[in-house]
Amino acid sequence: MFLGFSRGLLSLVKLEAYVRAVIDKARVARLATVSDKAQPHLVPVVFVFDKESFFIPLDEKAKRVRPERLRRVKNIQKNPNVALLIDEYNDDWRKLFFVMVTGKARIIGKEQGELLAKVHKLLFAKYPQYKRVGIGESCIMIDPQKVILWRNR
Repeated sequence: MFLGFSRGLLSLVKLEAYVRAVIDKARVARLATVSDKAQPHLVPVVFVFDKESFFIPLDEKAKRVRPERLRRVKNIQKNPNVALLIDEYNDDWRKLFFVMVTGKARIIGKEQGELLAKVHKLLFAKYPQYKRVGIGESCIMIDPQKVILWRNR
């Protein structure tokens, strides 16, 4: 089964209950960005969804560079078009599914203190690991423009 939601439809319907359940249950996704030289970059990420936007923390897990120097961040600063893939593999192929979100991304930080506090609260609730790992002072915010759901039925 294939379902697609455009930005306009998202604002009216918000998301079909099944899609919301898939998104809320998912623990990991893959974020795709593109460099200014059209080179794709794909990384696994954790995320939360607040019924309007997706948020990916730029946390303090071990990284080779500071969050603002991450390739995904630099790519978004030059080209805000991103894709977020939420999927789950199952040996029973009747249970396969994916949700792909395409949209515009931006980096939010301390300047958006109230929003960032809300996002941190959602992240702490979904990922208890953040009680031990620094959650960071910024995150990627994705405003979805299109959501595609596929599931094998």
